[in-house]
Amino acid sequence: MIKLSLISKLTLTFCLLSLINLYAQKEYVAKANGIEISKEEFKKRFEFSPHPRRDKNFDSTLTKLDFLKTLIAEKLLAKDAISKQLDKTEEFISAYKHIRNLYLRDALYQKEVKEKVAVPDSEYARNKSKVLKTINAKFIFSNDEKEIYDIYNQLKSGASFDSILSTRPEYNEQKISEEITFGKLNEKIENEVFELAVGSFSKPLELKEGWYIFKVYSFTKKSIIDENDLRKAERVLKERWENKIYEEFYKKFFKNVTINADRILFEKLYNEIKNYILSNSQTFIKKYGKYSLLQPELSRIEKKFTDKELKSIFVKFPNEPITLKEFITSIKIDGFEFQKIDEKHLWSRLNTVVFLFIQNELLVREALKRGYDKLPDVSFDLKLWKENFLANLNMKNIYKSIHVDDNEAYEFFLKNNKIISQPEKIKVAEILTNDLDVVKLIFDELDKGKDFKELAMKFTIRDSLKQKNCEFEFVSVKNENEIFKNAVNLQVGEVFGPIKTNEGYSIIKLIEKKKGEVQKFDTFEEGKEDIKNILRTEKMFNKLEDVTAKLALDNKIQLNENALRSLKVNSVNMIVFKRFGFGGQYIAVPYQNDFSGWYKKYEQLKKSLSL
Repeated sequence: MIKLSLISKLTLTFCLLSLINLYAQKEYVAKANGIEISKEEFKKRFEFSPHPRRDKNFDSTLTKLDFLKTLIAEKLLAKDAISKQLDKTEEFISAYKHIRNLYLRDALYQKEVKEKVAVPDSEYARNKSKVLKTINAKFIFSNDEKEIYDIYNQLKSGASFDSILSTRPEYNEQKISEEITFGKLNEKIENEVFELAVGSFSKPLELKEGWYIFKVYSFTKKSIIDENDLRKAERVLKERWENKIYEEFYKKFFKNVTINADRILFEKLYNEIKNYILSNSQTFIKKYGKYSLLQPELSRIEKKFTDKELKSIFVKFPNEPITLKEFITSIKIDGFEFQKIDEKHLWSRLNTVVFLFIQNELLVREALKRGYDKLPDVSFDLKLWKENFLANLNMKNIYKSIHVDDNEAYEFFLKNNKIISQPEKIKVAEILTNDLDVVKLIFDELDKGKDFKELAMKFTIRDSLKQKNCEFEFVSVKNENEIFKNAVNLQVGEVFGPIKTNEGYSIIKLIEKKKGEVQKFDTFEEGKEDIKNILRTEKMFNKLEDVTAKLALDNKIQLNENALRSLKVNSVNMIVFKRFGFGGQYIAVPYQNDFSGWYKKYEQLKKSLSL
């Protein structure tokens, strides 16, 4: 997550990480029974997390201390969650399995691909001339082989390249010739284009999406290679070498592997998805070239199946086959994307989703077979995610356990002389997307000074807000929705996000704050629900703080504030994502809202017991 100030913009860093080993030295900033927070862990969590600044007098020392207390609470609540067997619940298992699988596939990719990348010196020498060269060129494209060869024969017979191009759709994106430098094109096309003389055109060059014919209009050539050229050449060649090693591994790993899905269940799943989409076709709006079914829609589709069907084998692995419920649970997390509301296309998309699921599952099982879940970096990161998921699940259950009866509400009503002071209210604008690349694009545009609401109208997938300038109505600061919880500590005009929700990623801007109204009720019944909401919220926070303070006392926590003060950290708010081998990306470390208030209750409890 990140917060941007409109007065002084913070740097947005979008990192695709290769995480370093954090185990060389261990000095702890906090300990408790079975709990340790090393300086290395704290530094990583702190620097890769945003820290909403409640006022202009930002104090990094106090922020570090509050963040440490938040991490301690997370670990205490996670430990408590295990004692309550919340780690055995379906909600935890599905969330944790998803992130675990990303890390396991990534570990396999590092071992089988990344660590084997070693570009020979001969490759640098062979590509030196291309590094120095900048070509101005245009292309004609077709996904029809006959059409592209007809055009090629016309060109060979003397037809004008520009005249033919001017009649085609691709002309609009290249009215002037485009500069082509080393690494900009597919290597296969690059090798052909960089050998063309000025004024000449290539033969039809085939890629997955279709065929291209390039024409070179001019070129320039530098006399010497500078440091930027060398860095670029190294990056491009390493990426290409990595792709070659990946393709070799892919062909070898999946050779002669056949895993099938149950035909009957596949057809029913397809029909339920198709029927849902066709029945609600008017509500689907294409965003970034695709439509999406997200968790709420997929949950409705899941309810169309009987318990027996959901427990039936869907993917027929010889060992540990996958049930239909397990498969649907997995696609709920990433969503089901499709480009057309068309029966053949939906069949093809579901087939592709199942195919990719089987591939990813095979990669995960290979990583587990090799014991990659026990690699230090992998087990370290998975422990962070496990604790975060369990702590949040524990909090959620504590919130659910709160009850306010009519007698409590009536006592409050009389005590306050029938007058109820409503909490402060906030108004928030939002951009909702399910694409992390779009998140980066939005922050890039904000950094250039683009208006938030203009970007919201262009990019948000929450169409229900578009007629309201993408703004929610005023809500209480006590609202437990994840979006509004994060807005409470912002200054008016500040932007924060992305906030991960079931619907995707929300980027929010605080538009306005206003004092809560004072309202007098003539009868208890008029104000009963408002009173209950006020009391429920207060009880929720009090109980959570009480539970955490008691856990801290029982587990004998120790803070090493000297070690914390001596730890130098980067205080720039930034968003950091990790891109995983074999596909997928996620925030690099778990995010946790500030929860440091419990510590005062802990100190009071400790003091009362020592008297």
